[in-house]
Amino acid sequence: MITGVVLNWTRPENVRQIVSSWESTGLVSEALVWNNNPQVVLKEMRRATIVNVNQDRGLYTRFAAMCLASNDCVLIQDDDLEIPKVALEKLYAAYRADPEILHGVFGRAPKKDGSYARTVCGDAEAPIVLTRVLLAQRMYASRFFAVAAKFQPVQCQAQPSGNGEDIIFSYAVRERTRRLHRVHAVSIRELPARDAIHRRNWQNHVFHRTRLLRACEAWLKENSDEDRSRVLHLQTPKATGAGD
Repeated sequence: MITGVVLNWTRPENVRQIVSSWESTGLVSEALVWNNNPQVVLKEMRRATIVNVNQDRGLYTRFAAMCLASNDCVLIQDDDLEIPKVALEKLYAAYRADPEILHGVFGRAPKKDGSYARTVCGDAEAPIVLTRVLLAQRMYASRFFAVAAKFQPVQCQAQPSGNGEDIIFSYAVRERTRRLHRVHAVSIRELPARDAIHRRNWQNHVFHRTRLLRACEAWLKENSDEDRSRVLHLQTPKATGAGD
């Protein structure tokens, strides 16, 4: 079974809808909701454990919650989309067939100059899987925190706090497995999200993620024998993926 992890900031109704949707799939046996908004106390949700904090600890809290999961398979999901049952079934089947890597929907790859980023979608390998939707082994959460500290000189300038956590997570797992991840052609439903991170200041968003991506590439080069030349040959799809 799956443990679902979702963060809340300003979309509690979306979060409630997501938790309800998880239950209806019959695949998610545990829901962990981390509320980073100290101005809003989330009330009880059916079959969900809610963590209300008195200070926003940023996007790294995804992985703090992930450490608390009862299941080995963890679904990390943003609060601006919903995953239909058929889509989650396909992702879970892919995960069970190959749990060593990350499985998601929205992939990214460095551009030829190393900047952020080319979109990778469909059924394909991807060096980066966005945390909008991904399935991963619970044990990788501790790996994230072990690696993330190495990028604090870049991440101390992240807006919002922890922006780029999906890049670090993807590279941390790749350094361990020496493999690319996979994205899958499944349909998701977008939920209302007027204040999405990537829409607030796109230029600064890309600038920060480019700095972080290049730092992660340099770190991986020093610590892995992975054949990264394959990344440059990933095809850029005609369709563009949503989000970061």
